Amino acid sequence: MRIVSTLLCLLLFSLALRAQSDNTFVSVPVSVSDREGRYISGLKKDDFRILQDGKEQKISFFATEDEPVSVALLIDSSESTKGVLTNIREAAKDFIGLLNRNDKCMLATFDSEVRVLEPFTSDRDVLEKSLEKIQTGEKEGTVVFNAVDRLAREHFVKTQGRKVIVLLSDGKDFGSSVSRRDLFGQLEESDVMIYSIFYQTGRVQVDETGAIKQNPEIKLPEAKKPEEKKPKKKKKRYSIRIDIPRDTNTTEEIRLIDKVTGAEAVNVLQEMSDMTAGRFYMSDAPKLSQIFKQIAAEVRQQYRLGFYTKNNGDETAINDIIVKVNRTDAVVRARGKYRKRL
Repeated sequence: MRIVSTLLCLLLFSLALRAQSDNTFVSVPVSVSDREGRYISGLKKDDFRILQDGKEQKISFFATEDEPVSVALLIDSSESTKGVLTNIREAAKDFIGLLNRNDKCMLATFDSEVRVLEPFTSDRDVLEKSLEKIQTGEKEGTVVFNAVDRLAREHFVKTQGRKVIVLLSDGKDFGSSVSRRDLFGQLEESDVMIYSIFYQTGRVQVDETGAIKQNPEIKLPEAKKPEEKKPKKKKKRYSIRIDIPRDTNTTEEIRLIDKVTGAEAVNVLQEMSDMTAGRFYMSDAPKLSQIFKQIAAEVRQQYRLGFYTKNNGDETAINDIIVKVNRTDAVVRARGKYRKRL
């Protein structure tokens, strides 16, 4: 009789494992606000619906804002941030002070390389001391894509609860081995939310529409009028004149370069935030601390839903997700796609 019972338990256990292996758990961070952007609290599990590729899914997991937050501060320390690094440190210090005791934070920077200055910890003093270690890079390079990919892929795998990357950068990737396409594919598999802050560091500034305006902190060189040259007396010997190439761009060339790279950077950061249910901000030095405070408040004003979906054997398939709330005045932000991990 004992043998039969043991075999029956083993059979049930193996069936449970098989059922689990045939299914993928999909975590969906969700923010719900009204038309004025105010967070809507008090929603229950039954207030939500999840549709995968148009088919409604059973919500197997539901968590409110009481869940701890694991947040990675990812700071651009490339040469372009040299003049504003003090502001960045102070704003990041204020952000760390706003986290709860159960929250964990890690600190990482990037220029031509990605550096983890402090792994996940709840020790605020340690984090603040690590902020003082941030220095601008000496080598050319701004590996934004490498930095986001590494943190999402390596440092959040064993992390439970809400997962957030706060990315502060001018967004202009230069030197990454990870392509934009590969990075976005990785983010589709991840449940990490990205709050990106586009920090204006260029010689001209770009707004959300792609329009440009001059950065008041940086003066553009004025185009010089060609000087009138007096005719030289002819020399008896022959000579060859070789013009030295100019190493500075004209004002219009600078405007065009910064407009193109700045608009592309804005687009990349916005897309990363939108696809992960985070939020995108544009900032300058005076407003940076204010934005960090908004992010600290919002990361805990969120719901997290989860559902199981059957594996179809196609690891390249991208599935659409739609989250709905049974309120007419609600604005829902949630990850819109995911890729199954096999």
